[in-house]
Amino acid sequence: MLTLLVLLWPKSATAAERPEESQALGAMAVAVPDVQHFEQNGIGVDFSLTPADPGETGLRAGIDAVARLRLTDSRSQTPLGGSRPRAWITARRTAHPAEEATCADQIRSHLSGSLTGRADINLNSYLMLTLNSDRTITMINPQIAFSATKLETVIQLPANGADWVLSKNRRFLYVSLPEAGRLAVIDTISRRLVGTLSTGDGSAPTRLALQPDGRSVWVGLDGAAQVAVVDTGTNTLVRRLDSGAGLHSLAFSADSRHAYVSNSANDTVSIFEIASLSRIADLQVAATPVALAYGKASRAIYVAALNADVVTMIDTDRQEVAGSVPVRRGNVAIGFEPLGRYALALNQLDSTVTIIDSATSKITTMVKVVKEPDQLVFTRHYAYIRGLQSEKFTLISLSELRERMPAPLDIQAGTLPPGALPGEIGPASMIAPTPEGDSVLIANAPDSTIYHYSEGMMAPSGSFSNYKRLARGLLVLDRSLEEIAPGEFSAPVHLTIGGQFDVPILIDQPRVVHCFHVDVVDRMERDKASVGAALRVELLFPVGAVAAGKPTTFAFKVIDADSGEPVGGIRDLEALVFLPPGVWQQRPRVTEIGGGMFQFHLTLPRAGRYNVLFAAASRSIRLNDLPHGTLTARDGGDALPNARRMK
Repeated sequence: MLTLLVLLWPKSATAAERPEESQALGAMAVAVPDVQHFEQNGIGVDFSLTPADPGETGLRAGIDAVARLRLTDSRSQTPLGGSRPRAWITARRTAHPAEEATCADQIRSHLSGSLTGRADINLNSYLMLTLNSDRTITMINPQIAFSATKLETVIQLPANGADWVLSKNRRFLYVSLPEAGRLAVIDTISRRLVGTLSTGDGSAPTRLALQPDGRSVWVGLDGAAQVAVVDTGTNTLVRRLDSGAGLHSLAFSADSRHAYVSNSANDTVSIFEIASLSRIADLQVAATPVALAYGKASRAIYVAALNADVVTMIDTDRQEVAGSVPVRRGNVAIGFEPLGRYALALNQLDSTVTIIDSATSKITTMVKVVKEPDQLVFTRHYAYIRGLQSEKFTLISLSELRERMPAPLDIQAGTLPPGALPGEIGPASMIAPTPEGDSVLIANAPDSTIYHYSEGMMAPSGSFSNYKRLARGLLVLDRSLEEIAPGEFSAPVHLTIGGQFDVPILIDQPRVVHCFHVDVVDRMERDKASVGAALRVELLFPVGAVAAGKPTTFAFKVIDADSGEPVGGIRDLEALVFLPPGVWQQRPRVTEIGGGMFQFHLTLPRAGRYNVLFAAASRSIRLNDLPHGTLTARDGGDALPNARRMK
């Protein structure tokens, strides 16, 4: 065992850095194998399963991993892009690896969709998630053949949700709860609510947006002239930032350097520098801005305004208004097609879509769509538009749009329009593209039904029940292999159990069938192997509080609890200090000063009790793995009782 002893030294204390050799922890894991290779019918297939955390030395139960496939032409070694490989990970039923015939049988069983044929991990799967009016989230599996089991999970929320967004790795789902003034955090692996973050009484958190780099979720606080920023690495609220009044929509520059927040009551867009979380400008735009979209071709933010007859453009390089495009009054939503050149603005007053070419800042055409359009979603080939007063949706071909001659097509999607239940209408999208890229799911709250539409059809190809719940939002949780580069595919995996696994791989054209093999150490085996090496962190802070606003050096010692000897050489030791619920946080640089002693320098900004977390990837210690300690700061550094001691 290890004991972490934390002391407080005055700022003048110094010591030479004398890093020691890293000592083995003994937490065993199966060594990660090299890439496995197989060739058949002129196709080369490389497969690997590696820990998502670079600090992990091998595969063990309980960790996140990444499955990777690479397809190449066996002769030319060129990558084979555009393929649709299928793969599963399933526990081996015998001590022997699956042979070719057995592997083919496994694949047929997995493809059947039956309960008995379900793999332990399906690398082709996705779930439908609905955000409902009864304070629940439902997880529905559309790929199970036995219809009675499609509803897999119901997650209870503390209040009704308005909007939601997935983290970049799809591990966490963030849900805004306006009535409660909180943000719910859902673990999509364990399928449970893991906590809520307060944004303040009456703050009404509503619209959510994820930075392009995935590091933060931004929350529009419609009840306050502010936005909130949440760190997705620690799931803590970093800061509330002053903005303008009214409803807030959010957008970002492609490089995640700047965030843009519309303020509908002030007719402004606030610009924030993300690195410093500082507001650098408030730009006057057209009356009642309600929607923002970033166009990568023009490197500009387009602002749709409800009560104005223009769309305003903001230059993301100079951070200033670059011009405007005249439109009809009444635009409520705007979005760019996947190539980022053409913007589509939805006009709810006259039920039209205005198409703007960002290369020329001119309107190419205007088309009639479903009545009172309010939501816009894109696939690779089509734009989908929902109308509040229509039981249909409009489909616009993007290839036709780029030729400036789109012919919109209306498709039936239910028996009642969304406007039949006005109380259930919110900002969350009710249209979700499927991972296949050529179909969508469309939720209809009045029907309590989700419709599946395949492109090229004249009507939905099927439907799914929402089990008498009224949906306020719909999204797809994709667990399938994604092509991240030509011929290279990747999918996140959570290793819940240990053992020996077969990994059946299927490629249709030309046909390739093969089973790779992986071994994952079991939790119990790991725990048995690490007896005497389990970690225990005990934080001992000094008697009395530190002075708020005064630079302080914190020094601590790492000790082996069994031998009493100091432990050095932990070169990747990290510290996170934050003021709950996360309104302020810092990651001070930790340095080793010799003899198992470490230190960091920090200024606690104001009086309060701060939490301290430690992590070391080389020791398999992650933030929140160990109980937190607390630091106390007071104005003037007045003495307090003994600080918290945790075991």
